[in-house]
Amino acid sequence: MLNLKTITAGALGLSMLASAAFAETTIRVQSVIPSSADEIVMLKDFAEDVKALTDGEVVIEVLPAGSVVGVQETLDAVDAGLIEGGFAWTHYWSGKHPAAMLFGSPVAGAGVGIDNIAFMSWFLNAGGKELYDQLWVEMGVNVKGFMLQPVGPEALGWFKEPIETMADFRKYRFRTPPGIPGQTYKDIGVASVAMGGGDILPALEKGTIDAAEWCCPKPDSVFGFQKVLKHYYLQGLHQVVVNADLYINGDV
Repeated sequence: MLNLKTITAGALGLSMLASAAFAETTIRVQSVIPSSADEIVMLKDFAEDVKALTDGEVVIEVLPAGSVVGVQETLDAVDAGLIEGGFAWTHYWSGKHPAAMLFGSPVAGAGVGIDNIAFMSWFLNAGGKELYDQLWVEMGVNVKGFMLQPVGPEALGWFKEPIETMADFRKYRFRTPPGIPGQTYKDIGVASVAMGGGDILPALEKGTIDAAEWCCPKPDSVFGFQKVLKHYYLQGLHQVVVNADLYINGDV
């Protein structure tokens, strides 16, 4: 007959096995934009899918911009393990490696080059993903990147007055993406200013900038640019393809 000690030990062992089987891994992902943004709503939907597909073993906790580190320190924080993950656009890190532009905001579009469908075909089927993985190695960061939310094309942006000539365009202090798009605008005489998505509306209200772009009609309306600027041009020049991605520390 089994004694009480044997039964207790067996029950404890089963309990420990059950706890191990259902151990939860939490990945804190800090974004570079406010929680109200459409992109973060989609990221949270993705997190719910991951939780469901892993039976609750992997939980992605989405943190708003600046909750642990500053926006520009997000990738470095993932590399150092201060947070387990980050969410941004690859071209945010073009200062670390110029090839980041190739994946986050590739040039040559608007009818003269690659569009978002062609980009994803190249990425998935023609060696793009392998180059993307190599990017993080060459940056020297302990990070695994996962491309999410490929969208495009983006609108040109929001302006106070109609634009009919290049002289009209050049009079604005224009929020643009960092890297090649912003530099291209500077090369044609436009005062390009890079800043995070959550900083754009306050900067418009203060007069720090007087024109801006972010993405497309729906995401732009969430940020509220239409409250300040009334002229919106849909035909963009700078980001026919734009890709967000998720970064996970390599030791997770």
